[in-house]
Amino acid sequence: MKFASMPRLLRLLLLLLAAVGLSGCMSTAQYATFVTKTSLSIIDADTTPPGISLAYDRVEGYVGPRFEDGSVYPVAGYLRTKGSGLMRETQQVYAGGHAAKLALSQPGEIAAAPACSDGAQKPAMIFATGTTIGIKLGFIEGTALPNSFTLGYRRKEASAIPVSRECQPSVLAYLDSEATGRQAAGQPKLGFGVAQYFATGDAADALAARPFVRAHFAAEAEAALGEVVAFNTREQQQMRIALDVLACVADLPDAQLDRVITNADELMLFETGVTQNLRRATSAADQRRIYTREMGLMLGDTDERTGALRLHQKKVCALPRG
Repeated sequence: MKFASMPRLLRLLLLLLAAVGLSGCMSTAQYATFVTKTSLSIIDADTTPPGISLAYDRVEGYVGPRFEDGSVYPVAGYLRTKGSGLMRETQQVYAGGHAAKLALSQPGEIAAAPACSDGAQKPAMIFATGTTIGIKLGFIEGTALPNSFTLGYRRKEASAIPVSRECQPSVLAYLDSEATGRQAAGQPKLGFGVAQYFATGDAADALAARPFVRAHFAAEAEAALGEVVAFNTREQQQMRIALDVLACVADLPDAQLDRVITNADELMLFETGVTQNLRRATSAADQRRIYTREMGLMLGDTDERTGALRLHQKKVCALPRG
């Protein structure tokens, strides 16, 4: 990747790291770099690097050392949003080091972070965030020409942390924006509200241990796990039905293949063009080969294919075999 095309926050970090390196402070330090950029904008135009976004745009990246035991510096990112435009509600968490472990754990699961012993080396640690909610114009210095325009939500987060297997400093950034705002009971509702935290070291650990930070990760992890289980269950069901259908088709005479293909087309089991390929096949053997291949496609993210396969099974396995 060319330097000029890198995200602005990452380029800033690299420049700062280069300056630290030239000063001799990085002689023995290994750095872990973690960067995110999120755009949930009606319009998000930027000339560095050139680009324009009209919807959701998310970039995440991590570069860091592998330690002797194969482990890496832990990082975690979380984003949840609902609504649209300037009325969008967003919760975002950015965590690294011991704070990332705490944010993803249950109370009492993770022990206190061990003290770092490389203080005499004084390696620099860099941690930065930038947030825009609303309308923002960015201008080239010394000119009246804007080089960026944001209408909506944009957030950039980046860190360059000196790490070792024993020393994994904590950083944590938290943002929660709500269109109606959060206020105490009895107070008038606000038109807009933002809660934002930025912490390092022990303060980041303390913040990561707070229930409202852990709740975001826990809720999404449980939901994701449930989706994986449901996905695998659907795929297994579809596989069993498909195998039963293929067994029935294997017993059918070639003269019945047209009825099999027609029913599959009516149920939209195959992608566009597959039915045409089946009908254009020069032999029944080619038709069976194409049909078998397409029946092997599983779509575990939806129940629609499972239902269509059941209907196809009922039709095909009822066809006369004589």
